[in-house]
Formats: sequence, C-alpha cells, structure tokens
Amino acid sequence: MVGSGILRIFAVRKTTSMNTTGKLYFRYGTMGSAKTALLLTQAYNFEERGMEYLCMKPIIDDREKDNVIRSRIGIERKCEWIYPEMDLYATIKELYERTLVVKDWILIDESQFLSESQVDQLARIVDDYGTNVVCYGLRTDFQSHLFEGSRRLFELADSIDEIKSTCSCGRKTIINARIDSTGQIVTDGAQVEIGGDDKYVALCRRCWRNRRIESASRNTIKFD
Repeated sequence: MVGSGILRIFAVRKTTSMNTTGKLYFRYGTMGSAKTALLLTQAYNFEERGMEYLCMKPIIDDREKDNVIRSRIGIERKCEWIYPEMDLYATIKELYERTLVVKDWILIDESQFLSESQVDQLARIVDDYGTNVVCYGLRTDFQSHLFEGSRRLFELADSIDEIKSTCSCGRKTIINARIDSTGQIVTDGAQVEIGGDDKYVALCRRCWRNRRIESASRNTIKFD
C-alpha cells in the first residue's frame, strides 16, 4: 500500500511539474508522404536533447519481423508493439510506475490501425500525465473511407496536421489507391492489406477517378 501511494504521489508530482500541457497530435498523409521518416527524425531530435520518449507501432503491420519502425529511405528505430486487444492506458501507466519515469513524448506509427478505444486510452494518457502523443498515419483506405483509428483521432486530437505529397499530375494526393500486379486500380477487397509500392499508389482524386474508369472499361466484356 505504501509503495503504491509513493507511485501515485510521484505521478501527480510529475504531472504537476509539466503543468499538464500534453497534447494529442494527429499527423496524416498518403502513402509515400514521408510520415515515418518525420517520426524517426523527431525521435532523433528528442534523443539529442535528452528528452524521454517512446516509439510504438501496431503489430498488424507485419512487414517487419523485428519490432522496429523503418522508413522507405532506410532509417529505423526500435519500437514497442501495440497489439489489437492491448489496453494502452494500462500498459503505459504500468511502464511509468515501473520505471518511475513519465515520458515527455510518445510517437506512434501506422496509427490508422489503432482501435477507437485505444485512441481514447491515449487521450487519457495525455490528460492524466501530460505526455505528448503524436500519431502518424493514413486518413483513409483504398476506397477513400476513414480507418477506425483515424476517425477517432480526427474527433479527439488537439492538433491535426496534413503531411502533403504530390500526385504525378501535380495535384495534392489524397487517395491511397490499391493496384493489382498489372497496375490496374482495385476497388474491392479487405480494408487492410499490408503492402508497399507493389500494391498501392498515392493519387489525387481526379486521377483516382480516371484510373478507376479506365480499369473498369478494360474489364468490361465486349460483344461484337
């Protein structure tokens, strides 16, 4: 009982010293917009400044066998996995109490794969401990529909920033279009299908529409 009381006092004292100024950030962009590179650069800056931080990533992205966040340009950093049924509030609270250190920042990659309840749990970490939580991820899937995690982040985040990238036509990309082995647009299938440049291409809305029309016309049976 005494030990738990000390931990509670520690948590309160740490939060008070930070003036509970933590925020929940959502930084979104299409595939290939350098979201992960920005996260890793931010982690490096925190490390250089001696700040306490933690990198996390949903395990659903299984392209990496090791628990790392890796960008397309080759830089990487160790991270903690987030499992689908994980209670992030309980997990992070236990970490803080075990180490007697409250993180200044938590950086989360592929945050679109978080559940609604996990986003709620992260918001509670921000409010209770003053930790800044920055979530990087996609806004929508290949059908232009919001992911569950992204929708909740739009609803709860204190700060929302778009990481912009450019379509081949010069317009801003907003669609993460799924393609088949021949490069044709795919319009049906499961919402989550992990892949890179071999399965997805970032497009503006007009190019996405035009390529869907083109793909549909090629698949139409023609009668003589």
